[in-house]
Amino acid sequence: MPYITHRTRRWLALTAWAAGLLLFLLLGLWNLNGSRRDAENRLISEAGHMASQLAALLSLPAWELDELTARTIVMAAMEDDRIYAVKVQTRQGMLEGQRRNYQWEPVPWDDEIAENTVQGMNPLKMEGRSIGSVEVYLSPRLSAEEQALVARREVWRFALAALFCTGALLLLLWHWGDLARLRRLLARKADEALAGGGEAAPDRIVLGLSAPAADSVEAPDVGAPAAVFPVNPALGRSFQRKHADAWRVTAGLFRQSFARAPELLSRLYADGEVAGLCHLGRMLELAAPCLGAARLEDTARDMQAALNDPQCETAALAVEACVHALEDVLAALGGEK
Repeated sequence: MPYITHRTRRWLALTAWAAGLLLFLLLGLWNLNGSRRDAENRLISEAGHMASQLAALLSLPAWELDELTARTIVMAAMEDDRIYAVKVQTRQGMLEGQRRNYQWEPVPWDDEIAENTVQGMNPLKMEGRSIGSVEVYLSPRLSAEEQALVARREVWRFALAALFCTGALLLLLWHWGDLARLRRLLARKADEALAGGGEAAPDRIVLGLSAPAADSVEAPDVGAPAAVFPVNPALGRSFQRKHADAWRVTAGLFRQSFARAPELLSRLYADGEVAGLCHLGRMLELAAPCLGAARLEDTARDMQAALNDPQCETAALAVEACVHALEDVLAALGGEK
């Protein structure tokens, strides 16, 4: 199984989160568009049905259909709040027509129709002959209220889906240890912003065991590993027993060399520098026996094993354990007199 780095894993999680939110957003827009089309089709069907009913009511014999009869039928139809306007047209001209004003009250027809109304038309027949037409205009006011309810429902659905996806993402980042690294990174940036201001950038961290290169001399190639000599703890303890000041010298060298190593460990892990972490872990593993720091030696060895294992999921805990062990050793050495 191929090894997936921390950075790749984070990018995959963020990509899945963004894709999920985009999918829910598209589904919400699809539902809104479908609901709007259904409302428009329903209005068109209702307008045509009402026009057909009015045409059937107005299909009276010629001697019975007059302006008063048409006005009575139209006024009765205008009792329905869904109807915006009704117009009865004959070959001689308009027989009767009414529409609604801004207060939604019926007023005589004046050829002013709102742009968002839906028209339904049906021929007006008398004794089997077409003598005109009946036009009914429906207002989308009620359907607009339904659309607002649908939109509100889709917004809540998207908000809940986004909350669930974000919670799952944060849970994964917490499980992987990325939230702790992000918190440390933000704290370090805040400290640098407060302490630095307009000052120059701080010097690069250099451990005491690594010799700094001169400004005028080009740094040597870091690809070739340096020679590592074996450390014999028994000889170190024997030497310290024979020389009273040996312990103070050893403690001072260790404290001077690794004073900023805990910060460097956290920074390297936050940046995903596995090679640098392993190199520093080897240095701590070799230096810890000189002080008898068995816990630091074990945690440094465990950290290297966890970092070199692609399937290990406790690398963050191993690094934190090594940092805590090193901080305890440095705190103990700081109290030496």
